[in-house]
Amino acid sequence: MTFKATVVGALASVLMIGAASAADLPSRKAPPEYIPPPPVFSWEGWHIGVVGGYGGGSSSTSSWIWDFGAVPAVWNVNTSRGTSGYLVGYESGYTWQFSNNFVLGYESEFSYADVRSNNTNSWFGGVSNRLEWFGAERLRFGYAFGRILPYVTGGLAYGRVKASGTDSIGGFLFPTNASTWQAGWTVGAGLEYAFWDKFSIKAEYLYTSMKGPSGTGLAFPNGFRTFDGRGFDTHLARVGLNYNVKSIGALLGWDGLGL
Repeated sequence: MTFKATVVGALASVLMIGAASAADLPSRKAPPEYIPPPPVFSWEGWHIGVVGGYGGGSSSTSSWIWDFGAVPAVWNVNTSRGTSGYLVGYESGYTWQFSNNFVLGYESEFSYADVRSNNTNSWFGGVSNRLEWFGAERLRFGYAFGRILPYVTGGLAYGRVKASGTDSIGGFLFPTNASTWQAGWTVGAGLEYAFWDKFSIKAEYLYTSMKGPSGTGLAFPNGFRTFDGRGFDTHLARVGLNYNVKSIGALLGWDGLGL
């Protein structure tokens, strides 16, 4: 073997050993980019929105009538009239969501209403009982299935109820004009769906119970009446659209103030 062949063989051996050693070195590739999981949706936070729908039920009144005619008499008359109409208004509140997905919320609302008697039981036109304004302060209890929230609700209801018109009872004509704020209660259930992180829609049913208006009045030709609204009960079927945020600052656009 010549000297030249010996040198070439030695160099080849060194290159082979270097290549094998390089193959055993740890990889220098960059780690894969970390992609965080999408945030879990939560119902917790403030909301404000609009709500509207149908209202219908019944209005009942108890009247005492004094007849000062040739044969004085006193009698009691109870009347009940169906009601129907609509309501539209706003709502706002706050929702807490717990680790077990149970949800507790508080909601306040106020609506313009036109829910009135649709029959009067009188040939003279009769008295129309009408719900003019409606509000409620309610708690909500539900369970969150992600972006779907079924719930039950209940609390205080209040409103302005007005009686107006001329009623005909027992041959007497009673002009009537009375209105009053009344308080009562409400219960119901609903389903809300967050179609976007900050917007949700809902469908809701509420049953409300309040008293109707009360008052007195002279009758033509020679009678007197006192009347008391025993009940103004309304079934509400409605839909709503809410804007949801995590803080009152975000709700008012004051994020930069750290509220």
